[in-house]
Amino acid sequence: MDLYKEEVMDHYEHPRNVGEIESPNLQGRDSNASCGDMVQFQLAIENGIIKNAKWQGIGCAITTAAASKLSEWLVNKNIEDVKSKSEKELTKLAIGFEVNPGRLKCLTLPVRVVKRIWES
Repeated sequence: MDLYKEEVMDHYEHPRNVGEIESPNLQGRDSNASCGDMVQFQLAIENGIIKNAKWQGIGCAITTAAASKLSEWLVNKNIEDVKSKSEKELTKLAIGFEVNPGRLKCLTLPVRVVKRIWES
């Protein structure tokens, strides 16, 4: 199994930061209508820094792995830095793996949720 598949399977089988934050500063949710995947993110922010990121959801291996990796990456990031990144930049920085075009919505769903949090 190549490194990409091992990493995806590790985050799928042992997702990080699943759960809820008792009093989140920000939260958002979105779904992928074509497959039924759903992801919700909650963020705890102190002095402009993301101190905690939790997520819950139902999804395929790619969506789950992407949410897990994104939740790890977000912790201790400056909120303004995260907000300034495009969806494409955030996907590359935080998730770091690519998929075929047919699975792109699975990969980017968690990033879309976080990007839309600022709008709520």
